Amino acid sequence: ENKPLLGQKIADIGSIHIKQGESHAEYNSNPPTSGPHIGTGVAGAGIHDKEVTDELLVHSLEHGAAILWYKADLPKEQVEELKKVFSDATGKKIMVSRKNLDVPVALTSWNYLLKLKTIDEKKIKEFIETNNDRAPEKAPI
Repeated sequence: ENKPLLGQKIADIGSIHIKQGESHAEYNSNPPTSGPHIGTGVAGAGIHDKEVTDELLVHSLEHGAAILWYKADLPKEQVEELKKVFSDATGKKIMVSRKNLDVPVALTSWNYLLKLKTIDEKKIKEFIETNNDRAPEKAPI
């Protein structure tokens, strides 16, 4: 609980609620770590095989999710490897693909971002287990 958070600290750009599809200021990181989001509904814990909108995922971050993002065109074997690491980690967590990711793998929690050039299993597990559930709201993700 009091271990230092992992990743690069990203400036908090608030947590205003918007409606699905409503335009808003750009996020200050890719993938986002805070900012405008849909106030109703969350992305849902676990592995998502389809892309999920940033606005839903940011709401999950606000509720304490640690998100494992992977580049949409990552080879299948690497995705399987990530799923295994993800499943082995404990905590509030989401795994999702992302088209415009500039690295193979990224992890986010509220205000924190860690980009990885390789699948570093130890770092992924450590980020999820250290950073999850340390966000402004304690609620389902």
